Amino acid sequence: MIKVHSRDTRLEERRKAEVKEAVSFIVNGEMDTVDKVINKGAFETLELSKPIGEMMTNSTTRKEFLRKVVLDVELGREQVPTLYQPIYDVISDPNMPKEFEAKWAQYGAVIFAEHLEGEEVKFGSLNAEEGPIARIKGYSAGFEYTKEIQMFNQAFNLEILNRAYGEAHNAILNHLHFAPIIKHSYKPKNKTTAVYENELSKVLPSAEGAHIGLSMRATLRKALSDARIEKRPGNILLASEADREAIEEGMGQFYIQATPYSPVSGITDVIYYDGWETTVGKKDYTYDGVKPGEAYLIRPKRGFKELIKQPLQIQSTAGDLTRLVEAQIVGDFWRGVFAAVEENVQKIQLPGY
Repeated sequence: MIKVHSRDTRLEERRKAEVKEAVSFIVNGEMDTVDKVINKGAFETLELSKPIGEMMTNSTTRKEFLRKVVLDVELGREQVPTLYQPIYDVISDPNMPKEFEAKWAQYGAVIFAEHLEGEEVKFGSLNAEEGPIARIKGYSAGFEYTKEIQMFNQAFNLEILNRAYGEAHNAILNHLHFAPIIKHSYKPKNKTTAVYENELSKVLPSAEGAHIGLSMRATLRKALSDARIEKRPGNILLASEADREAIEEGMGQFYIQATPYSPVSGITDVIYYDGWETTVGKKDYTYDGVKPGEAYLIRPKRGFKELIKQPLQIQSTAGDLTRLVEAQIVGDFWRGVFAAVEENVQKIQLPGY
């Protein structure tokens, strides 16, 4: 059975999940944690016991306030699920250097051979994927709690801002991991053009007279074959939600004029990613998703590494009296992405009508 990964399917999974994990944060230079609890879709949040202004008066209440902030951020992250996990292996190490060659993107190659007397045993080796040098980069964002928010106890504004922070964090994670695939300039051998067939399974020179389901089926099978010939067989399809209906129709089992067509085999997962956009102040920010009419057949894991030096860490600092800022909240994370695209991806032009 093909597993579908999209925002809606991930949200549905979380509605059924029971989660309890400790989320760390820093307040006044000290590390602390708060429990993130999800019980079958119900997310436990914190309500402030005092007005915002009073929460800033001592270290104990400030810590309680930051727990509230962290949980609100986590709630925002739940609203923008990350989708790239089926493609990437995770390497988490706080000692990662800033820049290095991808020696860790290795895989073992071993062959057993008949042993003849006097001959040397055949030794295995470690092979490495080609690709760009991986770099660890830092990403940060912050927000301020002003005296105006304190004076008028605008807790609802805080929650909106906190959740937006969490949404933005997961959105950039999706972008960092999908952009190398979506924005890459592919060579001809990494491209599969659309195949058009009519109801009799006859190949056509154009879309005129083509059958949607048969054409999609033929195109996906051609992409699978092209990737196998190049010895980089893929099993994950990355596509746009706009093409979901046509893709799932073409991949499934159907009948045309009493002729049965079996499901397309070889694809185990389909990820639908349409990007993300927001406006901060008067400036628009957009993370591009997969363009309608295009898709990518991916061989996962071996040539794709998610590098985590430091996950998101939120900390509170003193405000700025000259600007009537009561407190500043800053979060940062340090990550890198390794993507050997040419060795592992086939770009597909889907049939258009």
